Amino acid sequence: MSVCGREPSQLDGRGGSEPKSEASHHYIYYRLYANNDALESKNPIYSNDRFVGCILFKSITPPRNVASLKRNLCKVEGFDGIPTCTLYLSLSEKAPAEDSTRLPLRGSGSSELDPMALVLNDTELEKILEVSSNLDSHTLPEWPHEQHYVHYRTYDDAGEIVSKTSFDETDTSLGRINALSVPPPHNGTSLKARLSQAEKLLAYDFTLYKDDNGEMIFNYDEVINFFSDNYPGIIGDEPVAIVYVPMPQGFSRELRSNVACTMGAHDPTWHSQTAGEVFHTDGVVTRKRYYMDAWVYDCYVAINSNGKRGFIKREFATLC
Repeated sequence: MSVCGREPSQLDGRGGSEPKSEASHHYIYYRLYANNDALESKNPIYSNDRFVGCILFKSITPPRNVASLKRNLCKVEGFDGIPTCTLYLSLSEKAPAEDSTRLPLRGSGSSELDPMALVLNDTELEKILEVSSNLDSHTLPEWPHEQHYVHYRTYDDAGEIVSKTSFDETDTSLGRINALSVPPPHNGTSLKARLSQAEKLLAYDFTLYKDDNGEMIFNYDEVINFFSDNYPGIIGDEPVAIVYVPMPQGFSRELRSNVACTMGAHDPTWHSQTAGEVFHTDGVVTRKRYYMDAWVYDCYVAINSNGKRGFIKREFATLC
């Protein structure tokens, strides 16, 4: 009899015989994410939901903690080395787990309905996504549970427009995404990032409202419980709303960060940035004083994916 959709010998990513001990019988279920979308597993267990996988608890190198689990998942998923990533012990967790956190034999990740989540750094995804699964979907069972969605409508300042995830030809402004495709932590920021990816936008290109009456804007840190039966957008008759905002005039050039820095943590008129992060700018070099050291630097005025406008040192980024 198969376990979580596959034979036990297939679940550790390495083959092997059927386990006998309690630890060997225990599986850890997980989902893979980028910062703005779900990622297909190279070790899927369902034909119609290839974003969830599972491994044998015994396949994790002792001491069995978050760090060793991340290494094991990277091996099973065929990643080249250990990419920058964070692990959430549950999709409902508000913060990632520390690497030293010990893994319980029971509890976190013990069900496909409550999996752990490995969130990968966007800037390393090109290398990661080169690996493809050799599994035939026809040999896998289907996800046995009801799919839950976030429904939304798309507008510009002149009225409704066609959504890129439209599923009803008679109502093309209505789109939807799988609720489990939203990366943790589940809040206004992660939902906006996921919808931004689905509609091929930058986050500052739209305002996200809790309903299509447009009376309440989603707060960035507002927690969303996608496991409840009343989260915003759960049904098509009560969608959330995306209202496109025109890009600031002139800010049409991409600016890619070369380094990670935390200048914005000390002076809010500047950006903090991660390596590979993409901003938008007008491409004009200006000069601005930095509060912490009082030096004046050559810099760009740039907008990040959250819509914040700030300065970036010229040598810290490259115009694309």
